[in-house]
Amino acid sequence: MEAQPERRSDRAFLVDGMLGSLARKLRILGFDTLYDSKSNDQELLKMAIATKRCLVTSDIDLCLTARRRKVDSILIGSRSERGRLFEVLAKIGATRIDETKVPRCSVCNGLLEDFSRMDKDQTIYTCVTCGKHYWKGSHWKKLSMLFREVDLMLRNKDKILRP
Repeated sequence: MEAQPERRSDRAFLVDGMLGSLARKLRILGFDTLYDSKSNDQELLKMAIATKRCLVTSDIDLCLTARRRKVDSILIGSRSERGRLFEVLAKIGATRIDETKVPRCSVCNGLLEDFSRMDKDQTIYTCVTCGKHYWKGSHWKKLSMLFREVDLMLRNKDKILRP
């Protein structure tokens, strides 16, 4: 029987080049997520080991190699954003989306700090690494709906994952 990876909702991820949109969503949800679209499989494995990150991939061969080498990994099978996000969160044992986590920069994965003092009506975050500003603009409605759907799926995952 294959050992199950440790279940922790604060795990850091390394997402391969086929899942860039998923990497951005994980960052928005506050997960420390590296995204690498250029490295080959061996480089990704080395990076996952060196940084102690869970490798997230939709590449079956890469995932099998990672598991043979005892590298924490998650194989993504879904083609939808909702399904992919659900798969990652369910596999790390999350029972809901944690809205208390501070989001990370969707571009560079940097930490965000509250920059709201400039605007009393809107929470504005600034990335301490790249300086990009974030606020809940018109795009947030779509993201919020996605996160609500995934949260509902996580709350009902026993029913969803039942054979």
